[in-house]
Amino acid sequence: MSKEIKSLTTELRNGEALPLDTWESMDIVKLMNQEDRKVADAVHDQLEYVAMAIDLIVGSIEKGGRLFYFGAGTSGRLGVLDASECPPTFGTEPWLVQGIIAGGDEALQRAFEGAEDCFEDGAEDVR
Repeated sequence: MSKEIKSLTTELRNGEALPLDTWESMDIVKLMNQEDRKVADAVHDQLEYVAMAIDLIVGSIEKGGRLFYFGAGTSGRLGVLDASECPPTFGTEPWLVQGIIAGGDEALQRAFEGAEDCFEDGAEDVR
């Protein structure tokens, strides 16, 4: 793992939760809930940009484009999941919204560490 990745906030342990294995279950759940609230606040601060992204995506689709989710790990799994739900939920064609996860279908069920760092595989996924 590069130094850059290690310094990302999302890749660091929550110092407030150490040593987590000694905590009572209720205390763990309370901390998780407290941390989850931060997500809603962070999204709220970016609503203008979320709306702009939606408008760009819709404009692209109206011109014959498609939407691809590319991701690794949990983010990749959620992208694949979201894409797979678009046909039944919104009546889209299966080819219109697609999820691509680093490491391929195997990575949907098992961690595939470092898959996102393979340039060649990423280029092949895009093709």
